[in-house]
Amino acid sequence: MQWMGLGNLWFALIIPAIIVLYLLKRKVEDRVIPSTLLWQRTMQNWEAVKPWERLRRNLLLLLQLLVACLLVLALIRPAVPTEGITSDHTILVVDTSGSMMAKEGNETRLERAISQAKALIEKLGSGQTMTLIEAGREPNVLVSKSADKEPLLQAIEKLAPFSGTSDQIAALSLAGAIAENEPGSGVVWMGDGSGERKLDGGSVPAFSGSFQFMQMGSTRENTSIGVFVTQPTEKGVEGLLRVDNHGSMPSKGKVTIFDEQDNLLDTDSFAVGAGSSQTFSFQKLAVSRVYRAVIEPEQDGLSQDNVMWSVPFATGKGKAALYSPEGNRFLHQVLQTVGSLEVETIQQAPDAAAAARDLWVFDGVVPDELPKGNILLIAPNKKTKWLPLAGEKELDQQPRPVSPDDPLLKHVDWRDVHVAKGYVLDEMPGMKPLVRAGDVDLVRAGIIDGRRMVIIGFDLHASDFPLRPAFPIFMQNVVNWLSPGQTAPIPTAHPGEVLTIPLSPGAATRTLTYPNGHQQALTEDATSKTMQLPELTGLYRLDEGVDTGTKSTYFTVQMNEEESNITPKSLSVARKNAEEQKESEEATATDTTGALGTKELTYWLAAFALLVLLVEWRVYQRGY
Repeated sequence: MQWMGLGNLWFALIIPAIIVLYLLKRKVEDRVIPSTLLWQRTMQNWEAVKPWERLRRNLLLLLQLLVACLLVLALIRPAVPTEGITSDHTILVVDTSGSMMAKEGNETRLERAISQAKALIEKLGSGQTMTLIEAGREPNVLVSKSADKEPLLQAIEKLAPFSGTSDQIAALSLAGAIAENEPGSGVVWMGDGSGERKLDGGSVPAFSGSFQFMQMGSTRENTSIGVFVTQPTEKGVEGLLRVDNHGSMPSKGKVTIFDEQDNLLDTDSFAVGAGSSQTFSFQKLAVSRVYRAVIEPEQDGLSQDNVMWSVPFATGKGKAALYSPEGNRFLHQVLQTVGSLEVETIQQAPDAAAAARDLWVFDGVVPDELPKGNILLIAPNKKTKWLPLAGEKELDQQPRPVSPDDPLLKHVDWRDVHVAKGYVLDEMPGMKPLVRAGDVDLVRAGIIDGRRMVIIGFDLHASDFPLRPAFPIFMQNVVNWLSPGQTAPIPTAHPGEVLTIPLSPGAATRTLTYPNGHQQALTEDATSKTMQLPELTGLYRLDEGVDTGTKSTYFTVQMNEEESNITPKSLSVARKNAEEQKESEEATATDTTGALGTKELTYWLAAFALLVLLVEWRVYQRGY
């Protein structure tokens, strides 16, 4: 038995109030009678000094106390466990995050949730409806307020896990909003609580209806690969690997390193204590473009985090071309010292058919057509179809950053920089201002025709910028942003994330190969591609046809590390008032082997109280 409204218990004060009323002496009225001889005993009672009398046995009193007790019980809302759905409209939310792939016996947590959900759907009664929501990377309403069991069962069968973390705040917000707009709604959340956190009223709407959390997890034992990185050295390739034990018991097993062709390179055993980690260092690994680490724990709840790929960290040399008809010693020197670029000084302006470069630098000149590659333009001197130059203007204000948090302005101090005059540019779609002096944009950055571009809208010789410490720092940031493929490998990403992949300028063909072997042709004529990664972990390969042959670039997509901690947790939400909030926290988790939730007896108690009230009225009429 549960009590859903103990805050209303103060209404029980009506019971002693009724008893006090019966203790008070009855009021009488004066009447003229022939004789008081037969009324002596009654008159003695009337003439007593005390204002109350002894409580007598009275049927009306008993009936009124019974009505009061029933009403108080109805107000504190007693409820009993039930096996079926009690709400008129049930909002069923199923978590499909990575931890739901953990094994619970012979089935995964998601398979168990699907089985439990199908059982609830089968128990839908006449007039009851259900809304089905998938709590994935984004909440997805699969079926909306349907009384038909067939589409609900079909939608449940199609649920599949993904390797990321579910957005529980968005899912609960959506469920709470639906429950708020649909009277008689209750929310049922099926998940393991892994990675969840207690939510307060500031994160999601306060629930006015019932909320039940069906726990799908029971084990916390899991061992995973937390980190695996490789680095070329003079003596070969070194590897660093960390094994994490998220469980409550020690974990033992074996760790193995393979190369790109699945050849065994090294192996070792591990013994990690509960809740701790162990780090391994592998020396002199055979040279390979990629490496794969595999662990085999003796006891493990989640197998998807037992494999991790590593692309060796190695910077390459990019090709840059500098075209400065007037010559610029400051610019040439800084390009030689920042980034990893082979800088070539050219004497003739390139055209659209010029050989591709990773970076083109134009100083004091504007090309009529953009060559293949990213571009740094300094002191533009004319207007073209892609550059809306409006003139030149004397500056009487110091430069100030417009977007201080932009990566191009990191650690760059513009306070001591002075610029005599700048070039005025009209609006350019895809370009945003970074530094401004008055109403003149001194630095713009963005993407034009698929190329990354930075425009410095003033002549370096008309400023003291090259003499300030900010100049090499700014140029380092610019070169890193304009040639990301040469400064670092493509970073490790997680499924569903948005990733920017650098492309080789001028490549004739580009093909992206997924871990499952599927190939996608990339037709973008750009220096980078931004894409949302699929829900597929493993090794990705980008093949590009360049002048020297086929260039292959690898990057890895792996499960979010948070999902490796499969420890079951409870999930609670805020309620409309403090009392309900406390009760919700105490009774939010539900054992899936027993009842789903609770059924309130309020209406039955109120109906019985009304029936007793009718009996009491009838007794009063008869004068008992």
